[in-house]
Amino acid sequence: MHNPPVILIADDDPGFQEIVGTKLKRNGFAVAEAHDGKEAVEKAKNLHPDLIVMDINMPNENGTEAVLDMKANPETRDIKIVFFTSEEDPWPGLKGERQHSAVDLGAQDFIRKNDDLDVMVEKIKSFLKGK
Repeated sequence: MHNPPVILIADDDPGFQEIVGTKLKRNGFAVAEAHDGKEAVEKAKNLHPDLIVMDINMPNENGTEAVLDMKANPETRDIKIVFFTSEEDPWPGLKGERQHSAVDLGAQDFIRKNDDLDVMVEKIKSFLKGK
């Protein structure tokens, strides 16, 4: 693990990235940003962050596709990933086999975008500890 831990925020909303990134920095994390799934995959290869917080609905390559790509690549398969979503159903667009694949291949869990920021930080800390 990096010191401080590096969190990659993959989200296509710059304002939301700024709010979350600022909160994480104030809690001792280093933060990197990606604006779509393809950029997240490339930054994961270059930075090898300790955790990726991945929005599901993004342009170019959505979050679920990016997770499947990263978990299929030996360079990025061990990176912890959690989904970031405003959806009630944390797995929209994934049905049947692909839904099971995303979970089986390493998406740890999900964080709702409307969660309190302090709750989000505590969840991120617990994911980094492996819980």
